[in-house]
Amino acid sequence: MADKTDILKTLHTRVIDSRDGYREAREHVDGTEAGTFVDRCIEEREGFHQAIHRQLDSEGVSVEDKGSAAATAHRGIFKIRDVLSSGNSGIYAECARGDGYLKSAYDDAIEATKGDPAWEFLVEQRAKVEAAVKEAETLS
Repeated sequence: MADKTDILKTLHTRVIDSRDGYREAREHVDGTEAGTFVDRCIEEREGFHQAIHRQLDSEGVSVEDKGSAAATAHRGIFKIRDVLSSGNSGIYAECARGDGYLKSAYDDAIEATKGDPAWEFLVEQRAKVEAAVKEAETLS
């Protein structure tokens, strides 16, 4: 199993990937409901990123503020899928799918930090990601 620091660095990267994915989605959604959903997720992910980054920094762990190369490639594919998909419905489905990977990273991080009160905030963040996935699935 990877060590705690590696798991937390992976979570940090996945949160940035999620935020950037929602930013890309924002450029393609139509309507107030979709825009409100995506804007809320961008704001949440930015807050999640900042909290995780601060905690890593307080523990002396240095991380870069960039996402993964795989997510960058996915967003390129996302643009093509957007053209071929069914508008907002396809975007919601992609958001739910992408956040499924984020939930998994949270599960790993929560397990790796179990018993450490400095990381208890991850449980609340994961719950918000789960709520966003359910909402996106309902809307898609």
